[in-house]
Amino acid sequence: MWSTRLLVLGLVRWLGPVHGYLVRRELDSWRMPGVSEIGAGSIYHALKRLTADGLIEVAATESVDDRPARTTYRITVAGESEFQRLLREKLWEVTASEDPFHTAWSFAGVLGRGENIALLRQRAEVLYSRVESLTILLAASTSEWTEGHEQEFMPAHVRALLKRQADLWAVDAEWCEQTAERIESGELDLGKEPGPEEAAHWRESIGSEHFDSAVAAWQATFK
Repeated sequence: MWSTRLLVLGLVRWLGPVHGYLVRRELDSWRMPGVSEIGAGSIYHALKRLTADGLIEVAATESVDDRPARTTYRITVAGESEFQRLLREKLWEVTASEDPFHTAWSFAGVLGRGENIALLRQRAEVLYSRVESLTILLAASTSEWTEGHEQEFMPAHVRALLKRQADLWAVDAEWCEQTAERIESGELDLGKEPGPEEAAHWRESIGSEHFDSAVAAWQATFK
């Protein structure tokens, strides 16, 4: 996965020579969506893959006391080039996110009015809870190094990214609340599942040239 590749390569670049345990410890401390889910197995697999690809190299293998030997890695010239390429590619790239809710909502009409209202409000509560947790985390941290570590250090650009995530969750939660209210008031009718006649008309529409043009225009908005 490109994200694991970029994260591991970037941390070896920053911290090298460094061993996998410290890379894992650092990623665990980031607490950012998509990062905390990267397990030790994925990290060590990435280190081996990056080494095989010539992007990092073994700096040393050493053992402390009776502990198992640890291999430390450093980035290579080829690795620096790949890191710079991948970093710029992903920062400049704008892609549609893969949200399971987005996919499942396509069939929301299958559920009853009451269940849709309930699930939307429950989703809003979960999202607001996440926003609150991030807000507390940001309030308890600082982008400045402090004596005695009264507050947890968090780089300014990481704080900005977490604030972005909190804002996105807040917008999603507001949409859920507003949509639940629209369903409740009758403004938004999710409709019923299509019967045989409706399904026949639907199939006919899907096969038309007009449908092809509409799909092409829709897909163009995500490029």
